[in-house]
Amino acid sequence: MNIYATLTDVRRYLGLSDSQTGDDDLLLRVLGAASRLIEGYTGRRFYPERAAQAYDCDNPAALSLRGDLLALHTLTNGDGSTIPASAYHLHPSGAAVVSSVLLDRTQAAFTHDGDPIEAIEVDGTWGYHLDWPDAWADSQDSVQNDPLNAGAILLLVEDADGADATGQFERFAVGQLIRIEDEYLHVLAINTTLNRLTVARGVNGTTATSHVQDTTIEVYQPPDDIRQACLRVASWLYKQKDAGFVQVTGGLRGQVTVPPALPDDVEQILSPYVRVQVA
Repeated sequence: MNIYATLTDVRRYLGLSDSQTGDDDLLLRVLGAASRLIEGYTGRRFYPERAAQAYDCDNPAALSLRGDLLALHTLTNGDGSTIPASAYHLHPSGAAVVSSVLLDRTQAAFTHDGDPIEAIEVDGTWGYHLDWPDAWADSQDSVQNDPLNAGAILLLVEDADGADATGQFERFAVGQLIRIEDEYLHVLAINTTLNRLTVARGVNGTTATSHVQDTTIEVYQPPDDIRQACLRVASWLYKQKDAGFVQVTGGLRGQVTVPPALPDDVEQILSPYVRVQVA
């Protein structure tokens, strides 16, 4: 459930009161459809995902990446050896999002043991966020389980409906991606009486592990433009649910109706984010 705005966000955007919850499931599905439309239009994902990607060894000094790289954790050569960070440069230099890896040929070269196909492995965090160093905000809350075991799906917190760091919004909302140490979790439901979150564990390629009491909980902040576009598209889809469009994809009360093109204002918001495909 990687969505770029929360259930609380879209309900407020539509002017729904706190008591108007009858369409919450519908709204979550619409948010999912809106997020996938944004990704399809831009050719990018705007949430972080930990994954190892394999690349052909066809250049001893450079590796062009298929996706947007936010952080490189391990670079494994085709002979099984690990290339140290001192031997490579991420390009563009100093950029938040990386598109290629260049080797210092005085220290290393990409090689293979006879088969160059998918010989090089890049283990990284992938996604697109131009402010990645500040993409995670302190929730102002922490783990209250003692401890939170790897298999637990009920996360106890200090104040489930407390304010965030700005003091203007709730710190937790259904649809959020949160981080506890190196583990990512999705917030699926919130019980404010029991100060308890129902969560999906070890999402986006991370591993569910045990966390001790009082470990900080962080909340992922999608790019502001992408969040706004998601709200606009979700609202648009929600209001078009009875319009009778013929293009459909499965899942939303039997189907999700998808008009043939995004609204013009949304395309203007998203145009700077469209990934350029180089032949």
